[in-house]
Amino acid sequence: MSQQTTHATVPGIAGPGTSPGLYVAFTATAAFVAALAASLSLMLAAPPWAMFMGWVAYFTRKPSLAEGLRTFACILAGLSLGACATMAVGALGPALGSLVLPAVVFATGFAVIATRGLPLLNNLLGYFIGLITFFAAHPEPTLGSIGELAGATGLGSIAGWAAQAIERHLRRVIA
Repeated sequence: MSQQTTHATVPGIAGPGTSPGLYVAFTATAAFVAALAASLSLMLAAPPWAMFMGWVAYFTRKPSLAEGLRTFACILAGLSLGACATMAVGALGPALGSLVLPAVVFATGFAVIATRGLPLLNNLLGYFIGLITFFAAHPEPTLGSIGELAGATGLGSIAGWAAQAIERHLRRVIA
């Protein structure tokens, strides 16, 4: 279960080799984008914490539009698995009693961890961030609740991409 390169070693991300002035400018830009996304979350009545789950997920892989889209697909699958797991606990609870939670966790964990062998949608952290987001929100397991959480995490993913894209563009202009 290896992870790809993180943002700390990716060219175009504020880090080693960046002058102090540029580092502060890039940091302020990312903070501004985060504040803007949080404000937009509130205006859309989406939970800002769920938006930040999408932001965090975006940076679990090398920042790029393609990786961001693949990670978002993993988040969506995780949200959906969370809804399915919630329904499974309710449906199987009467038959399994106190064993229902371990059984559903095993099945859900098995399904997620098995995705590490997929060629594209293999971001385990994306799946788990989707699951955690669903469970933390405590929604009813409906398409509507999955859609609302997908919107919030999608906004965060877009904001993460925007922060990274702005920095990459500025580096090209400055260079």
